[in-house]
Amino acid sequence: MQDYTEKQKQQIVSFFEQQETDYWKTVDEISRGTNIDTATVFKILSSSGNFARSSYRLKAGEPLFTSRKQFRNKAPFVDKMIGIFKNRID
Repeated sequence: MQDYTEKQKQQIVSFFEQQETDYWKTVDEISRGTNIDTATVFKILSSSGNFARSSYRLKAGEPLFTSRKQFRNKAPFVDKMIGIFKNRID
């Protein structure tokens, strides 16, 4: 049973779609941008296949997340190649 709504998940997807250049975001940034509490944001990011966590990027010591769509559309080619070799998207 999920602890969030589809509407909340879509709010986060929409938030990422609005990002022009800085498409890697912390849980706090996503929470502020969507007005969804941080615990719910983390649950959505962790349980939905629409999002990915960077294995090497951090902002102020916090992990960064993005949508898979944003990664496909905006990540540099080198990052995509590294993801292929690591069997990850980041």
